[in-house]
Amino acid sequence: MLVGNDSGDIEHVRQALAGDDKAFEQLLLCHRQRILGICLRLLGDRIEAEEAAQESFVKIYFHLKDFDQARDFAAWAASVAMNECRDRLRRRVRHSKVFREVTEFDSIRESDTDAIESQERLIKVEKAIETLPSKLKEVLVLKAYGNYGYDEIAQILKVKIGTVMSRLFRARQKLTDIINKDDFI
Repeated sequence: MLVGNDSGDIEHVRQALAGDDKAFEQLLLCHRQRILGICLRLLGDRIEAEEAAQESFVKIYFHLKDFDQARDFAAWAASVAMNECRDRLRRRVRHSKVFREVTEFDSIRESDTDAIESQERLIKVEKAIETLPSKLKEVLVLKAYGNYGYDEIAQILKVKIGTVMSRLFRARQKLTDIINKDDFI
């Protein structure tokens, strides 16, 4: 987890701004998995998440000159990805599309009941996350799947750290309540 600015990121940013495409490629390699994870958890669809992550990096590339090098690059990149996902979710609502379930899981043996139970629990958690209000879902995804700290999440979402903490608390509480309901799938 990054705390403050990663000097390697800043050096790659400077090199990329000077025209070094390999430096930008290095930024992409360093942050691709984290950005993709955020997009996947927010969008719930692997293909759309990959498209959103790719579009985020295109936007980052073209707006790199606008990046304030005093800020944390990872938080800025996550902010760009969050905005891309929000735009996609708004378009979904406008077009009355329903979230598709994430169904890509590793294959498991039928006889391995622990793996099956674990897989069923994972599906239940994924479905529960999908039902959270967007403000709670965003903070939970950034913390649990993006592995960001409170201060980084506050930067990304442009809110106070106290807001991050309370939203995360409410998200976890609501998630527990949803999962523990007897009638929840």
